Amino acid sequence: MDFAPYQSEEPSASRQIGGSFVSGGGSYAPPTLTSSATASPPPPVYTASPSNVYQDTPGEDPNAMPVNQYETSLPLRLDWETVIAYAALPPIGSVVLLVFETKNDFVRFHAWQASLLFTPLFILYIILSFSTFLSWIILAVYIVLALYMAYRSFKDSSSLDRLELPVIGRLASDWVDSE
Repeated sequence: MDFAPYQSEEPSASRQIGGSFVSGGGSYAPPTLTSSATASPPPPVYTASPSNVYQDTPGEDPNAMPVNQYETSLPLRLDWETVIAYAALPPIGSVVLLVFETKNDFVRFHAWQASLLFTPLFILYIILSFSTFLSWIILAVYIVLALYMAYRSFKDSSSLDRLELPVIGRLASDWVDSE
């Protein structure tokens, strides 16, 4: 197709599907399909949404009720609960989630990991509060870690991927699996 301002043929002549302007009136004629045999339906779209994703474990009772992996015991979405674990005054927000969230292992993992990460940092911040410079460094690390982990948990909640920190994440995962 020639895209020059002065073309040798009308652009609508080379289009396969699409509308064209009716000459003279300046109105638009919608596209028409010529044959239903040549047109194929679009491929199906498969999406993972919280309402249709269920845990399916082979070997379990087929009459048992399916477990929705996105269901939580609090009236909040899964992604926002994981953000609360890291961003709502850690480790206080994560301890509150550990007490009240009893259904979802993904949220409980992030609550355990946030508790194990921020409790020692909070104690270290209190111990080093006599030094202004060191307390500011600990506070900066605290804030950067909280924001990064909140962002990653929010982003990973659609696929239920867990970002495990080297030692703390494995310990949190073991604790959640043993509950």
